[in-house]
Amino acid sequence: MTNHETGFAPVNGTELYYERAGSGDAVVLLHTGNGNTTIWDGQFEDLAKDYTVVRYDCRGFGRSGYPDEPYQSADDLAALLDHLGIERAHVIGPSFGGRIAVEFAVLHPARVRSLLLAAPVSREHEWTDEVNTNRMAEEDLIWAGDDDKALDISLGSWVAGPKRTLADMDPTLIARLRITATAGYDRRRRTVAETGNEPDELELVPNAAERLGSLQVPTLVLIGGMDQPDAIEIGERLARDIPGARAEYIDDLGHMITMERPEEFLQKARAFLAEAARAETAR
Repeated sequence: MTNHETGFAPVNGTELYYERAGSGDAVVLLHTGNGNTTIWDGQFEDLAKDYTVVRYDCRGFGRSGYPDEPYQSADDLAALLDHLGIERAHVIGPSFGGRIAVEFAVLHPARVRSLLLAAPVSREHEWTDEVNTNRMAEEDLIWAGDDDKALDISLGSWVAGPKRTLADMDPTLIARLRITATAGYDRRRRTVAETGNEPDELELVPNAAERLGSLQVPTLVLIGGMDQPDAIEIGERLARDIPGARAEYIDDLGHMITMERPEEFLQKARAFLAEAARAETAR
């Protein structure tokens, strides 16, 4: 891997841990809500053979800061790219990272070359009672310090999904996610202990869902057939409402598309990045 750089970028009142490697067109890898930069181990190095690849810990995750002030994740990404001297990039976002990718695209459209969204979520979605109940139960367990039970709920709901159990999943994948998710729980508890509250993310007005029609970049939405119905609905809506976007279904995968079969995802990502570059050249 060439030109591998690590550092902390001063961004909007905090510092974001990042890694950059390779050369060529820029590709940004966002992470899931239960992960950090490490979810891209292997894929980051592979893509760096042909692209300038950036991965980073979002505010409040991994090694990045989490100061006690309102923030906007999409603006954090814009400031990170400014720090790195990157004007435009292909943006790849799974789950929570997909939400940030879409919001970045609507707030900073000139900086996005393409969007690859893998089981993205959305702040505007009206979640089902089942998801809300699981989320509240998980939150109660987090603050009670019972991480194992909290993770059983979270990973059972979002990694296994409604059609499988955690026992059906690759134990190595589950072990990786338990480590990163537990670190996230610890970070939240420390932040509240130190500051008295968790920072609020600023709302978008109008919200991202109302601005999807303005996007003009190649967009691919990957949808796992074993995923939560809510996530499937979000993916389908994004593919429908973003002009020219398309959905691709992977029937035997769940929510963690990028991690369940990383080599397959990498093949799809490379094919899409090449397609997006050709489309840009043809315009």
